[in-house]
This record gives sequence, structure tokens and C-alpha cells, in this order.
Amino acid sequence: MSKKKEKCFDEFKVPKRKQPVFKVVKKVLKPFFGAKVESEIENLPDKAIIVSNHAAKKGPMAIAVSYKKFHVMWGHHDMLGTYKERFKYLRNVLYIQKMHKNKFTSTVKATYEAAFSVYFYKGMKILGTYTDMRFLTTVRNSMSVLDDNASVVIYPENSGEGYFDELRSVFPGFAVLATTYYRKKGEDVPIIPAYISTKEKRFILGAPKYAHELELKGMDNQ
Repeated sequence: MSKKKEKCFDEFKVPKRKQPVFKVVKKVLKPFFGAKVESEIENLPDKAIIVSNHAAKKGPMAIAVSYKKFHVMWGHHDMLGTYKERFKYLRNVLYIQKMHKNKFTSTVKATYEAAFSVYFYKGMKILGTYTDMRFLTTVRNSMSVLDDNASVVIYPENSGEGYFDELRSVFPGFAVLATTYYRKKGEDVPIIPAYISTKEKRFILGAPKYAHELELKGMDNQ
């Protein structure tokens, strides 16, 4: 990572709540990606950790245009990188590895999508995530979002072999964030399990879980 990019990463700021341009974009995209929000909670909290399936490529956009509570989403750091980094991520990871597209189709799609995708990612309020030691910075930045009384949407699915309707295995990053926030801030932020069905156009939020429950079950992560 370049010094310039490291500086930008370290100087993370919670995205602005008012996004007039993307607000218009969401209205345009809603007929295509919109989903009905259903919840087991009568009054959804402003501050929460929402754990959802990815639903292949369409899921995050469906949540972005449908879920009205202000939220920031975890996403691979290359999604906010240079054109070359975005292109490689889209072609090699998203299309070939996870969606099982052939190389030609993946290259064509990634070539033009990488040119403008970063604007959508910023509008969707993507927070760059890492799998190395920089993950600690991801947690710290996510805590800043929670401190701002906003929600963090996390897609924990282990999608190395592709996306599935039912999650086969998950990464525990959401548990790390929840327990760290609980220990450092003394606040047990609700962890809300969610399911997005782009076919049925439904975004379903279940009953919340809490960090202390995860610790009691042995998901200490320290």
C-alpha cells in the first residue's frame, strides 16, 4: 500500500449522512434492486451490527437502496483502490472466483465496471476491510461508525467457493467488532441477523443477539 493510501486509510471519517447525488441514484436504482424490509423488531435501532448474506452481486446494492437506517458496509479494500486494483478484484475475485464466470466475460464486465464502480461504492458507504493486521484498523473505523450512532452492515460469508442461499461457513469478524466495542465502550450493541433475497425482493431482519451472549458461548476472539 502506498503512503498516500495509508494516510487516507488512517484518516477514516464516517461518511456524511446527506448524500444528495446518491440519493437521486438510489431512486433510479430502486425499481431494479429495491427490496421490502421486514423485521422481527418493532423499532429498529439506529446503532447496530447487521450480519447479512451477500446474495451474490446484487445483495449489497439492494440493501443500500432499501434500508433506510444510516449504515456503512464492510467491503474488500480493493473496491476503493485504483482502477487496476478494482479491475483485478472484479475480474479475478468477484466474477471468476465467486460467481464462476468465464475469463472472457469476467474481463469484459470488469473493464467497464471498474471505471465507475468506485462512485457507487462510495455512495454505498463501503468501509475497506483487510484480512491481515490491518483488520484492527477496520475494527477501529467501524467503532467510529457506531460511535456516530449509525449501523455497520457486515457480510461474513466465506465465499471462497461462491455465494450460496444458505451460509455454509462464516468469518467471525462481526463477533470481534461486537465484543471489542462491548469491552472498550461498555455498550452491548445489538447484532441483528439478516437475510436478503433478491429474487423475492425481501430484506428480513431477525431478533438481535448481543456480544456478552457470544462470549458466553465461547466466541471470545481475544
